[in-house]
Amino acid sequence: MIIRILTALFVISFLHVAEGQMTMHNFIVTDAHGKSHNLYNDYLSQDKVVVIKFFFTTCPPCIANAPFWQEKYVQYGSGGQKIEFFSVTTQSFDSNTSVASFEQTYSQTMKGIGKDGNAPQVVDPFKNGAYGSWWGTPSFAVISPNKTLTYPVFFSELDAAIEAAKTQVPAPTPTTTVNLQLLSNNFDIPEGHVKFYLKPQSASTPKIEIQKNNDGKYAFSYPSELYPEMANPEIVMESNGPAYTTKVSASDLLAMQKHILGLETLTPSYKLLAADVNSDGKVTASDILNIRKVILGLSDIFPNNTPSYKSIPEKLTVNPNPGATVPLDFTIVKIGNVN
Repeated sequence: MIIRILTALFVISFLHVAEGQMTMHNFIVTDAHGKSHNLYNDYLSQDKVVVIKFFFTTCPPCIANAPFWQEKYVQYGSGGQKIEFFSVTTQSFDSNTSVASFEQTYSQTMKGIGKDGNAPQVVDPFKNGAYGSWWGTPSFAVISPNKTLTYPVFFSELDAAIEAAKTQVPAPTPTTTVNLQLLSNNFDIPEGHVKFYLKPQSASTPKIEIQKNNDGKYAFSYPSELYPEMANPEIVMESNGPAYTTKVSASDLLAMQKHILGLETLTPSYKLLAADVNSDGKVTASDILNIRKVILGLSDIFPNNTPSYKSIPEKLTVNPNPGATVPLDFTIVKIGNVN
């Protein structure tokens, strides 16, 4: 008979843990020593398990449990080992000052939260039945990194509940695969002549160079360790190539001359951009002269800081779409190459 009773108690205890799993709400509290704590941001998003003891400072069972609660806290590294403990009052008469006094009297070193530390934000959903029956004080709740709440947990079950919670980590957030597709006027871009960077739209830093992958493509996962999340990300191109390449020749001069004389218009529009080597917004004899200087080796740069390569568009916004591949097309124009 005794064995049956013990077995029944064990089953009931197990059901309390197994059936009491729900999603825990976020809370922001200030402990008895003035430090703020955000459950989601400071703990769960850092893959930490959070254990809560509901108590109040004059509760006899809570006082009796205090040394064992402290031992448990020390057992789990006193806030280390990716596990954090909170003692949260359930009574309106417990201020942070009285909680601090309780901590000193009973040698409690975990985070203690009084009413003025926003304890009701933690406690009220439990007392109002959002997580099932309210089990009074002391009672315990265990929250896993994926926000799963196990409540109630008896003190003797804390080790098992904590170990189970440690395995319930959030699923990895799918990343966006960003694939740069470079279009050009039938020419290969020599290695190192252009570079691409990921940066925020409204800032110059951080500025991260996009490297080619093993397939020789400008493709990367965003966000990731190499390409961290940033506000309004965009991709820009920078030209590092010389003014002269073999793609700039006398045939380009002839095509430009025909355009100026009205004999044959440069189309499509990117050819007009390529012909405007002094960046004055038009194609004139001055552009022909400057290209001739580059071809003859009399100059190694284009005037007015015109780069060797330009991109259309100048920049592209990255719109993350987790789990999908986002193609971004740049047309690369070699300045001086109009054929």
